[in-house]
Amino acid sequence: MANNKALRREQWLRLAAVIALLLLSFTILIKVENMLVSFLLAFVISYLFNPIVSHFERMGFDRSLCISVLFLISGILIGTIISLVSPLITNQLQNIQSELPKYAEGITSLVAYVEDRLSSTLSSFYDFNLSQESGALFQSWIGSTLSSLPVLAQKTFTTIILAPFFAFFMLRDGRNISRKLLSMVPNNLFEIALSLTHDINEQIGGFIRARLLEALIVGLVVWLGLGIMGFRYATVLAIFAALTNLIPYIGPLIGAIPAFAIALINQDPWLTILIMTSVYAIAQIIDMLFIIPLVVAKIVNLHPVTVVIVIIIGSQVMGILGMIISIPATSALKLTVSTVYNHIVGFRVS
Repeated sequence: MANNKALRREQWLRLAAVIALLLLSFTILIKVENMLVSFLLAFVISYLFNPIVSHFERMGFDRSLCISVLFLISGILIGTIISLVSPLITNQLQNIQSELPKYAEGITSLVAYVEDRLSSTLSSFYDFNLSQESGALFQSWIGSTLSSLPVLAQKTFTTIILAPFFAFFMLRDGRNISRKLLSMVPNNLFEIALSLTHDINEQIGGFIRARLLEALIVGLVVWLGLGIMGFRYATVLAIFAALTNLIPYIGPLIGAIPAFAIALINQDPWLTILIMTSVYAIAQIIDMLFIIPLVVAKIVNLHPVTVVIVIIIGSQVMGILGMIISIPATSALKLTVSTVYNHIVGFRVS
């Protein structure tokens, strides 16, 4: 009896140590500046590269050598793409900056037009003053964005350095670290912990690859469509659409706003706006009809209402980053709760 109590006490202590270690790691990621973004990006890199590294490792190659070669090839490819695309992006950004006063005035005029329309129909219910407020808000946003550029550049540089560094060691030592953590789990929970870890890794890895595929397809479709139209800033707008598409639900809408604002301010023909609408619509139709139902929905297995709720919670807690990671985090939590519940029920029945 005494031995059984000592064994149970040891098992609970080991489980408490695992939980405490995970909580400490999470606290460090949240509290240390720029650590969370770097760590999440490292997770994305490791989940993308791990299937390739594991494949070559099974063929007999050294794992560290595979990771190093893969990082080298990826660095060369990314560097080549950046060297080819960066002059075009820089030129388009400079043109946008030079025409910024025109677009600021144009946005104010558009808002004033909408305000006049609303005032003519709803003036008895509400006194609209959108144009002055939007102008002040836009100027304030531009000022804060420009003033924060040095800090943003510093954080971006830090992330670019830290993320591949973390990813390399995640790929090389991740399995050993996982084994050591699992060895601290009590024996009666070891099998369930091992199965749960594998399922979460498979789920999150599939989700990340699917979401990046979504962003790539949307960006390519927008870039090709706007490029064929001869629309200005096609490359910058396509990159913006691809990045914002990572934000669930509202991301595609946010990604399309700048293109339509530019077209309206430049007073482009309605045919141009109609074709541009078709370009963005085709990108989202491909996404919604093929990528989301065939890939993403099967991976996360969450009800749409649940998705909306967790996105709202994520936006309130961590802003845009919270909206992006809310779905995989909730999916992993659901899988954990379901696995633990089934284990408890099965244990009671047996």
